[in-house]
Amino acid sequence: MAQTGDIPKAEDSLSQLDLGAVTKYGAVSGGLAYATGMLAINIYLHELGITDFSLARPKLILTGVLVLLTFLLLALFPIFVARCISGSRAVGRRTSRPSKQIMILLLFPLFALIAASAYLCFNKPGLGQIAVWKVWGLINAAHQTAFNSCLATLLVAAAVYVPICLAGVSAFTAARVFSRAKSRPPASQIVPERVYFPVALALAVISVIGYIYIFSLTFYPAISPAFGGGKPYLEIFVVAEDERCGWQQLGIPFVDEHSNATAPLHVLHESDALVAVWLTEETESWKPIVVELDKHQISAARVDPLAKKLPRMRSLPTRCKTSSSSGAVKNP
Repeated sequence: MAQTGDIPKAEDSLSQLDLGAVTKYGAVSGGLAYATGMLAINIYLHELGITDFSLARPKLILTGVLVLLTFLLLALFPIFVARCISGSRAVGRRTSRPSKQIMILLLFPLFALIAASAYLCFNKPGLGQIAVWKVWGLINAAHQTAFNSCLATLLVAAAVYVPICLAGVSAFTAARVFSRAKSRPPASQIVPERVYFPVALALAVISVIGYIYIFSLTFYPAISPAFGGGKPYLEIFVVAEDERCGWQQLGIPFVDEHSNATAPLHVLHESDALVAVWLTEETESWKPIVVELDKHQISAARVDPLAKKLPRMRSLPTRCKTSSSSGAVKNP
C-alpha cells in the first residue's frame, strides 16, 4: 500500500512560487513604466514650452505602459530577423523558415504603424502633433495631395520604426555577446566581446530614448487620455470677476463681455497646479500659442466633448474691460 506522504500536495507546489520575485518584478516594471511615462510627457511638454514634474499622477504609469507596449510589439520583427541571421551564421546549425502565420503576426504591428501614420497624414494635423507638422514642413508641399500624403506617411512611419529596429538589434546583440562572454572563463574572454557589449547596450538605450521622443511628438497627442495619450479636449472654465482681466490680457476668450465663462478651450495638459491650454488662429501653419493657467483661479469647469469646431481666438489685448470697482482702465 502506497504511503500518502510520498504524494506531492497542491499546497506544496503552490508554495514553491516565489512571491518575493513576483513582487520585485512587478515593482521594477511599475517603476520603469512610471519613468517612461514621465519622460514621454515631459518631452512633449518641453516642445510646447511647458515644464511639469508633478509626481503624484497615475497617468504617468498608463502613458508608460502605452509607450512600452507599442515598443515591444513593434520590436518583435527586428528581434526575430536578428535571431534568424545570427542562427544562420552559427556553425552546424540550420534555421527553419518561419511559417506564414508567424510572419503575419510579426508584421501586423508594422502594418498597424503604417495605418496609424496614414491616418495622421491624410487628415489635417491636429493640435500638438509636432512631428507631423514638421514632416509636412520638410516636404514643403503647397497642397495636401495623395502623393504628398503617402510620402509623409512613409516618413512618419520610418521616423518611428528606425529607432525600434536599432534598439531591437542592439539589445539582441548585447544579450548574445554577454551570454557568450559569460560562458567563458574571464581569462579567455577576448577584447572585442568586452567592447561590443557596452557599445551595443548604449546604442540600444539611445535608440529607446529616440523612440520615446518620436512617439511623444507623433502619436501621444493623437491618442485619447483614457488610454494614456495626450489628445487635447475642449473645456469651459469659470473664473472670478477680478481674475477676468488678467485672463483676457493673456488672450483667453470669454463667451461675452458680461460673462465670466470662457469659450471652449483646448486643454493640452492638466496637473494639480496648472492647466495648459492651446490658443490658435484659423491658419494652416504650425503656430504654437500655449498659455499656462493657474488652476487655483478656476471656480468651475465643464468638459465639452461634443464641440469639434475650433474657437476663433482674437489677438492679445493690451487693456480689458472690467467693473469700476476693480480700478482697471476701460478699453477706448
